[in-house]
Amino acid sequence: MRSKIHKTVGVAAGATLMAVAAPAEAQVAVPEGVDREAQVADDNAAQGDITVTGWRLRQLDTDVPTGSRLGLSIRETPATVDQISSEEILTRGFRTVEEATVSMPGLISGGTPGNPSLFSMRGFTGEQITILHNGLYLGPANMVNRPGNTFNIETIDILKGPASVLYGQGAVGGAVNIVNKTADPEKDSLQALASYATFNTVSLGLGGNKVLSDSTALRLDASYHRTDGYVDNADSNSFNVTGALLLRPRDDLSIELSADLLIDNLSNYFGTPLVPASFAKDPIGGLLTTASGYVVDDATRKVNYNVSDSKLHSWQVWPRAVVNWSATDNLTISDTAYYFHAERQWINAETYTFDTATSQITRDRFFVFHNQDLFGNQLSATLAGSLFGLKNKLVVGIDYSHLDMIRSRGFPDGDSVDPYNPVAGTFGPIEERLSPTRWDQVALFGEDVLSLTDRLKLVTGVRAERLMLTRENYAVDGTLLADTGFRRTYKPFNWRAGLVYDIAPSVTTYASFSTGKDPVGSNILVVNASENFGLSSSQQIEAGVKADLMGNRGSITLSLYDIKRRNILTLIDLDTVSNVGAQKSRGVELSGQFKVMPAWTVIASATYVDAKYENFVDPTYGIAASGNRPANVPAWTGSFWTTVRNVAGLPVELGGGVKYVDKRAGNTANTLLLKPYATGIVYGTYEINPRLSLTARVNNVWDKRYVQWADIYYPNQVTLGEPRRIEISALARF
Repeated sequence: MRSKIHKTVGVAAGATLMAVAAPAEAQVAVPEGVDREAQVADDNAAQGDITVTGWRLRQLDTDVPTGSRLGLSIRETPATVDQISSEEILTRGFRTVEEATVSMPGLISGGTPGNPSLFSMRGFTGEQITILHNGLYLGPANMVNRPGNTFNIETIDILKGPASVLYGQGAVGGAVNIVNKTADPEKDSLQALASYATFNTVSLGLGGNKVLSDSTALRLDASYHRTDGYVDNADSNSFNVTGALLLRPRDDLSIELSADLLIDNLSNYFGTPLVPASFAKDPIGGLLTTASGYVVDDATRKVNYNVSDSKLHSWQVWPRAVVNWSATDNLTISDTAYYFHAERQWINAETYTFDTATSQITRDRFFVFHNQDLFGNQLSATLAGSLFGLKNKLVVGIDYSHLDMIRSRGFPDGDSVDPYNPVAGTFGPIEERLSPTRWDQVALFGEDVLSLTDRLKLVTGVRAERLMLTRENYAVDGTLLADTGFRRTYKPFNWRAGLVYDIAPSVTTYASFSTGKDPVGSNILVVNASENFGLSSSQQIEAGVKADLMGNRGSITLSLYDIKRRNILTLIDLDTVSNVGAQKSRGVELSGQFKVMPAWTVIASATYVDAKYENFVDPTYGIAASGNRPANVPAWTGSFWTTVRNVAGLPVELGGGVKYVDKRAGNTANTLLLKPYATGIVYGTYEINPRLSLTARVNNVWDKRYVQWADIYYPNQVTLGEPRRIEISALARF
């Protein structure tokens, strides 16, 4: 089936893109006092061109729907909002969504193939960071998120802090919204990308936009990414096709029909086991410290401990229809209907533990299959007018989704292998135990922005939900295990209120309060009757400043926040959650971008978070973590990026950046500590002509050895960061 899908999509893509014509050159009008080169780059990006530059400045007056349905700009939103565009992603060489996302302030990522592309932000990790696709929630992050190709992406948006008032369950630390490219009714375009890098890494992309008539436009993008990886026999690949058809039968009506197909096979590298220092042949220093004195052995750095027939495969398809109708000059009706289907398979030896008695690595066996169907619809009305004589804008709506999810899993017997020369072996027999989960979710939501004065706005929001959950479990023989299943209706209610004040035309301050709710554990799809707890609750207070600098030559944002999450429900084991206490996170975030000279730009950020557990005691599982720091949460992160264009008068752009990640705890007990690290990227782009450019890029310039992530559910192993990667790429634009 897979080859058939590839062939069909490839033929369709080729037939469509062959018809795409080259756009006409246009002179861009630039206001007085604004740097022309930067403005032209930004205008081209806004029109849909891929502009090869890693230096586009942040625009505080850009609307980012992720922060609000009210059409507020970054400046007007009483929260921290970050965004990275497609041209920045391409130039910096981020081939996966994960790589691009963590380039933004205060985020790191990790996870394992079983929990791919998890993020850490504002002291929270994993499922407490909601992953959205085009503004829609498709399920818990550790189940539905994939590394993702970036060629099909228009932007990645970040909303920090509790976002339940906008997106429902989860979203305590924030939300990551992945936005696909859409059809452009203004002009034709065609883009093609090809790159090759270390570890036999290949990335290909082909996409284009075609204006079919005055009222119709079509966009189609296809991308392929594969790599052997730096660990033995841990190759991965992904194939993504996205398409959108835009119809405008009337001036007041637009209809967009879109589809997204993703087929991938993830790397089967679940981590490198820790071994006693006395046993290791070549201990790697500077990576971590443990209470037991265990280390990472360089002799096992590239060893794969998975079985030979391991499998980490998925395919998903997602059609969507969006209708926008301007009923009057002041009233707009919007409706989004969607269907999401995904099938995922994990068949692996996932955990690797050193056995001191035998000096062998003990491996488990674990398989899990997903069959997910999600139907949903969002209907909203936006009314612009006045309230008590004051300018006002109101959005009200209803959000409905129905989920059918069948999860089957099992834990066959494991085995032991030699640490240095493991015999891969096979997985063994599979006996499925089915666990169906169904939900019906209905939410009423509303947002409002009221201009109290010309300089002061009140932004509010509310969301009331009913989440009706049914969970069942069956034995291998199909017998219903009635005592492990349950039904429950959850009734979360969340709200947000914020003030936004313009101190000056270019300087804005804000303060806000927001709440969030977490339903039945960090993952709603794995909870059993014995774990049928109530909702976790969170609240955040945030204040900050957003300002343009020196005639729009730069910008700066500063935020301070305090988040508290009570009645925590967290995973204690692979299939078990427990109610364990509270967590508090306080921090400050600073980011700035500045054009030092017309062709020289500097971007920098620094974030600090003081995160700790409170009243975290669970005698059943022997956990006492009060006062401890959550795993994979660095106190400090920082980044610096600079680019220079037109070097020596040539069509050359040179750039590079450094990211610093502070020390982190690697487990809840804080007995595993991961050392700080810094990695760098450098690149150079040569524009052969206005249509074609070549780029050379080096990731992890210093070939730094570091621990990227420590999964608390795999306590005896860590995930190591990728070594130096050298890449050559070509980008064509027509």
